[in-house]
Amino acid sequence: MASQPICQIIAPVGMLGYGFDEELTRYELAHMVPNGIPTAIILDSGSTDSGPQKLALGSMSCPRSAYAKDLSKLLRLVHTFRVPLIFGSAGGDGTDEHVKEIGEIIEQIAAEEGNK
Repeated sequence: MASQPICQIIAPVGMLGYGFDEELTRYELAHMVPNGIPTAIILDSGSTDSGPQKLALGSMSCPRSAYAKDLSKLLRLVHTFRVPLIFGSAGGDGTDEHVKEIGEIIEQIAAEEGNK
């Protein structure tokens, strides 16, 4: 008997804020979602690989605009395909401040005309 997957994961990029191909991700979702197997977009948004400097200075791994660009595309896909978006940590080191900042970006995108 052939095994059936219990879920499908699309990881459009390894790290939020580094950019990804929205059309390729859309293509993959269009082929995966209709089969009825639970599907999610999952990626990372945290790392301490950049060393202690960012932790000490409180800086995020990418510019705010890069997170906003990726999140705008991801939220469009989430809305279109009705799949969850899961990402680990936020803004690099995942401090409370960075989690709040990513949350604010998501709220701003959601409040834009056409996203309500």
